[in-house]
Amino acid sequence: MAKFVVNGGARLSGKCRISGSKNASLPVIFASLIARGTSEIDNLPDIGDVRVALEIIKRYGASISKKGNTTYINTEKLRYTEPDAELVCKIRASTYLLGASAVRFGRARLSPFGGCAFSPRPIDMHLDALLSHGAVLSDNGDITVKRLVPSVISFKKRSVGASVNALILAAGASGESVIEGCALEPHILTLIEFLRSMGADISLEGDTARVRGGELHGGKVRIGPDMIEAGSYLALSLLTGGGITVIGAEESELSSFLEPLLESGAEISRDVGIRLCSRPRKPVRIVTGPYPEFPTDLQPIIAPVLALSGGSIRDTVWEGRFGYLSELSRLGISSRIVRGVAEIFPSELKSGNATAPDLRGGMALLMSALSAEGQSVIDGAEVILRGYDDPVGKLGQLGAEIEYVDN
Repeated sequence: MAKFVVNGGARLSGKCRISGSKNASLPVIFASLIARGTSEIDNLPDIGDVRVALEIIKRYGASISKKGNTTYINTEKLRYTEPDAELVCKIRASTYLLGASAVRFGRARLSPFGGCAFSPRPIDMHLDALLSHGAVLSDNGDITVKRLVPSVISFKKRSVGASVNALILAAGASGESVIEGCALEPHILTLIEFLRSMGADISLEGDTARVRGGELHGGKVRIGPDMIEAGSYLALSLLTGGGITVIGAEESELSSFLEPLLESGAEISRDVGIRLCSRPRKPVRIVTGPYPEFPTDLQPIIAPVLALSGGSIRDTVWEGRFGYLSELSRLGISSRIVRGVAEIFPSELKSGNATAPDLRGGMALLMSALSAEGQSVIDGAEVILRGYDDPVGKLGQLGAEIEYVDN
C-alpha cells in the first residue's frame, strides 16, 4: 500500500491549474467504443481511473496514441472479449461497458464493477435502460441484443451513471429515443457534446433528452476542468490560510459549493482565477443533491472546512457516504451521525496516521494533514491518485512538504 508522508501546518499559496474532469473523461472513453473511426479527446487528466479505462478498451482492440495534450482512440478493429475482471473491478465507470458493448457487439456481461464502496450502488437503472432498448438478460449475467431499438425511458431519480448508459444506447439505436429524468451534470453535457460530434442528434429540454442515433463515426471533444479537484484546492486554501488561486475552473459549476462557504464567512477573490480566503466563522448546513445542487463528491471535501466553525451534512444522493469520518477523527475532527445527518463539531486539527477509505474521503484526509502541525501519514495513496492529477507536484508548488512513498 502506497502512502503520503506530510509535514503539515504551512500556509499554502500560489496558483494551481485544474486538470481535466475525471467524471467527464470516463464516459467519453467508453462511448468511443460505439463509433467506427478515430476519436480525438483533448485534455484527459493523467489519473489512475483514466489509465485503467484506456487499458480496458485496449483489451477490445482499441488503438490509443497521444500527441501533445490530445489522445486519439481508433476503434476500427474491435472484437468482443469478456471484460477483464481485474480491471473492471477497479473503477465504477466500467459499468459504462454495459451500454457501449451492447451497441458495438450486441452483447455484454455483468461484472463485479468497482469504484468507491462508500454506499450500496445498485445498477438496476442501468439494466432498465438496456432492457428498454431490446436487451435480454440471462440468469448467468449474459446480456444479448439481437436488434437495438429506440426507447422511451423515465428514470425515477436522476442518476449520472444510468444516464450515461442510456445516452450511449440511444446514440447507437436507429430512430428517436427519449430519456426523461436525464442527469444534467457538466460531465453529462460533455458526453452529449461528444456523441453529437460522432453523428448523434441530441436535444435537451429541461431534463428530457431526445436522441436520434444510428451509424456513428469518430468524434472530437475537449474535457473541461474538474470541478471536484477545483473544490478540493479551494477548500484546502481555507484550511491552510487562503493563499491558493485556482486557475481554469468554471465558477458557475461551483456555485452550490461556494455559496455555503461564503455564507459561513469565507470571502472570494477573482483575478486570474478563483481564491477563497478568510476562515469560516459560523456553522452552515450542507445538503447534497443532483446538479446544480451541492455535489455529493464534494461533501467529504467540505467536512474538514466545517470543522473550523461547525456545521452539518445530509447526503441525499448516497445516504451512507460518511465512512470517512472515522478516519478524519484520527486527525482531530470530531463528528457524529444523527438520523442520517453528519454533525461536524468545531475541532482542533492534529497530525496523525489515517487510511484513505475512498477517493474523496482520502483527499479530505490529505487536506487535513496538510493543515495540521507536524508529520502525518496517509495510507492508501493510490486511492487518491485514482482521481487527482499529480497532487504531489501541484501541492509542492504551493509550498507543501509532501512525499509519495510506494512500499
